[in-house]
Amino acid sequence: MPHSPTTKWTAVLRRLLQTSIILTLLVILAGSIVRMTGSGMGCPDWPSCFGLIIPPTEKAQVTWSPETLYGQGQMILRNDTLWVAEAAFTSGDRFDTHHWTPYTWHDYAVFNPVHTWIEYINRLLGALLGLPVLLAAAWTLGRFKAHPKWALTMVAALVVLGFEAWLGKVVVDGNLIPHQITYHMAGAFALLGLLTAVYRSVSSEWELHAFRAERDVQGLEADRRAAYPLFLGLIGLLSVQIILGTQVREEVDALVKTFGLYADRSDWVAQLPVGLLVHRSFSLLILALSYYLYRKTAGLGGLKVRAAFVLYALLAETALGAAMYYLAIPRFLQPVHLLLSAVSWFLLVDGAFKAWLMLRKG
Repeated sequence: MPHSPTTKWTAVLRRLLQTSIILTLLVILAGSIVRMTGSGMGCPDWPSCFGLIIPPTEKAQVTWSPETLYGQGQMILRNDTLWVAEAAFTSGDRFDTHHWTPYTWHDYAVFNPVHTWIEYINRLLGALLGLPVLLAAAWTLGRFKAHPKWALTMVAALVVLGFEAWLGKVVVDGNLIPHQITYHMAGAFALLGLLTAVYRSVSSEWELHAFRAERDVQGLEADRRAAYPLFLGLIGLLSVQIILGTQVREEVDALVKTFGLYADRSDWVAQLPVGLLVHRSFSLLILALSYYLYRKTAGLGGLKVRAAFVLYALLAETALGAAMYYLAIPRFLQPVHLLLSAVSWFLLVDGAFKAWLMLRKG
């Protein structure tokens, strides 16, 4: 049976949202890798990188040279200072300060090509994310009368994405102010939640028109009613856990700033505040509730699978957290730990909206 135009259009929107969600997860992972490697200032300006569209790959590109064409806004490093070309010009035999202005937003003046490209890839993923989000928002606004909630949620997602872009500039201009980095991550989780909410609603409608709706088992109304608040409860608990984790991470960043990125971390755990113990113990409560959710969703069309994935993701996240605690906070585990938090967040929001749609349908 051929699909109706409504099914085809909904399928397009569904693909755009899937792409947006995957890219959001990749942006969260890339941001954590930037933080893990200390690459946050790999590009000292925003949105360009050393004043260039394509970042430099070798020191000669950010060092003054005679008889060289420099573009307006291009940056060089000289005497531990960043200099910005005031206009396009070709350099002479000597460095002439009349063509250059010291960069005053911050005093960070280091070039590390690895850090530069890690930060650039992070920015590139963020820019790519904007494309499917913008297209999905345009699609829903074009059908506002039919789906006003989709359109309003996508407008909210665009606002959050714009806020994230602006905050990215603020973070760089402020040379990685700690709380602003945390707000930047919180914004990414908020964006993920909004995209997931629309995705679940769109997918449910697409499945209905495409005759692929998940089969629901009748006679389990009490469990169905219980599943929705359980999903919401876990979303609330995971939100608290993520906030606690950001506080611990900021303390780790302070230790990195004091002792260096590659310092011995064997005694760092003992120097972290009591919030670490709360964060560690809180994970057991979340695991217990996720197991209870898994047991309560038996037979509920689609919710059982979602609850199972939530449980597995949280188990893996808790195991990584324990490894970080007992293995002196190895850097390479930090991005994976955060990614699992983001995946758990996606699964819980998706499950909550699926449960809500099932209740509304019933």
